[in-house]
Amino acid sequence: MFNSLKHWMETENKENKLFEDPDSEVLHIALASILFHIICADNLESNKEKHKFALIMKDEFDLSQEQIISLYSFVKALKSNLKSDLITIDEYLKENPNIRMTLMSKLNQLIAIDSVSNDELEIFYDAMAVVFPDVAKKTSAF
Repeated sequence: MFNSLKHWMETENKENKLFEDPDSEVLHIALASILFHIICADNLESNKEKHKFALIMKDEFDLSQEQIISLYSFVKALKSNLKSDLITIDEYLKENPNIRMTLMSKLNQLIAIDSVSNDELEIFYDAMAVVFPDVAKKTSAF
């Protein structure tokens, strides 16, 4: 877990928590952060991308609008490290391997909203290297 997230969770008042389970909260924030990295990769936060972010978080975790807005604001201020977020997601995926393709599909959906930039593709390939390390090794051999 990355340090800024750990600090935030330690200082947050229990009554103000948006999620009952701290492990769930870590996963939600890590996914939201990865999505935010994609949104900001082209230095433009479009309303279409923000809307897709909200749909992904709602579909995947059944979050309320309040939770989604809070997550977006939090990850925007977090300035987290993409690699750390991917490691957090990977830990969850090890326990739930059937959703690996779903994650990549959601990243692809967000990337496809506006024209695809090289920075967005780099994030996608970084995620693929973590989620599917065998595939990443094979493709890098070409």
